[in-house]
Amino acid sequence: MSAPCPNVLGDPRDLAEEIKKLRQTEIRQMMMRFPNNRLIIQEQGDGQVTFYRATVQATDPDWPFDLKEIDIMVSFPVSYPQEIFTLDIPTDQALPSVMGRHVQRASLEWLQAKHATNRLMGKVELLLRPFLRWLDRSLERLYTEGARQLKKDMELERAGLQFVPYQELQATVCKCNEPLHPVSHIAVHEDEKTEGNGTSADQGRPGCDDEQQEERDNKAHLLAENIRISDPRKGTEVKLLGLRLGEGTATVVARRITICLQCNRCKVMADLTLSGRTPCVAQCENCSAGINATFRPSMLHHYSDVLGYLDLNNATPVDLVLRECELTAGCLGCSQDVPVQSLCYGRAKDFNCEHCHSKLSILIDSTRFQYIQLHSSSNTADLSGGSGLNYRRNIQDPAVQRGKPLPENGTCMHYKQSHRWLRFPCCGRAYPCDVCHDKDQDHLMELATRMICGHCAKEQPYTNGKPCIGCAGMMTRGSGASHWEGGLGCRNKVRMNRNDRHKYVNANKTVSRKAASEKK
Repeated sequence: MSAPCPNVLGDPRDLAEEIKKLRQTEIRQMMMRFPNNRLIIQEQGDGQVTFYRATVQATDPDWPFDLKEIDIMVSFPVSYPQEIFTLDIPTDQALPSVMGRHVQRASLEWLQAKHATNRLMGKVELLLRPFLRWLDRSLERLYTEGARQLKKDMELERAGLQFVPYQELQATVCKCNEPLHPVSHIAVHEDEKTEGNGTSADQGRPGCDDEQQEERDNKAHLLAENIRISDPRKGTEVKLLGLRLGEGTATVVARRITICLQCNRCKVMADLTLSGRTPCVAQCENCSAGINATFRPSMLHHYSDVLGYLDLNNATPVDLVLRECELTAGCLGCSQDVPVQSLCYGRAKDFNCEHCHSKLSILIDSTRFQYIQLHSSSNTADLSGGSGLNYRRNIQDPAVQRGKPLPENGTCMHYKQSHRWLRFPCCGRAYPCDVCHDKDQDHLMELATRMICGHCAKEQPYTNGKPCIGCAGMMTRGSGASHWEGGLGCRNKVRMNRNDRHKYVNANKTVSRKAASEKK
């Protein structure tokens, strides 16, 4: 609701009456918007100041977080809407204080910008309903940004460091001076302390003494350890084995990945590029089967090696083409994001931050796909229809799993005795042999530097004639057969296998009488 700016040259009593009507209209609309179970009214100073605590729920049907609501506390000053209303995010809720402060800071910036724009346009607007619409649209982004800051703070806390935001330092320096902006008095957090008597900055509000404040901080800290700030663990998990991040690399997030998928119907493999949270609908080139795929990225850091989760239909993952993936690395020095491309398995990627020029590095040995089984009683009841019978969905496991053989034991039509896949550095893809590479790709082949065992799917540096470092199995046929094997094999034709070509060698050869007599 907007109204023309009242004439300041008119009667001041008419101006005050108009402002009072607009303020009462805003309060009445707020009480009509929120039911009694989602709105709490608190009065202080004999009814001079009234705080309205409302519970705002996200309306996005694809909401990714477990925490779907947030409590806000607003207060309308006497001169509202000529001034913006005060906004505070209470800490006594299931939301870490770091994420609450981030949401509050972003909300205040939006309110100030909106109020400044209205003043330039010469109008007065009731900002509560526009603010609630903006908060509903931006809550997922604010939660994600606050979760990143929460993870950084937790990592610094484990390292024995403490991160102090610039706003808190600025508030400490300018505490006794003139406020930097007209509404800085409402940006006071409940965990900030004043000098002198050591009481809370929000002293006077009900239930905000020191003991309760400390208890809420401890509760929020425990909740911060267990809160699910990303999507639930479901689908096919993409885990980067042997992930090592440099000292200056804080986090890594995948923006776009290229995945090699195998059709469940005809077993033909093809590459598919997926962007974060964008569903992709494809079609198999061989059998025209419909394939649906969605990639939900997760945040990589020093304590998590999960790149994200795949939701697949009619396809199974085979390999992650790391060379064509686009990642974003977070610098620990300046908290800025740096794009990363052209990564290779088993080779460290060293680069510098584009902002503070700090040294960053990423090393990845291999990728593992694992389908996550959901053991939920509610899901089981839904599938069984309440009859007590458990039905398992026909989920195709990943085609390449650690500890299990590769498809066809890693062999191909060109080499039947080669039980391995070779990873070529020219494209970063894995093929059974060089002929298969040249048949699928149109660029010049480079000699493979890594290989995947066909018996256990263990990725390792390339070697020739040596057993696998994971299962100790031979991936290629030896230089000699069982007849010789360097003098250690079997040369007794009676004990030889009948399929051994050396068992019947020279069996029908004609021998002269002289040679037979000399042999005797």
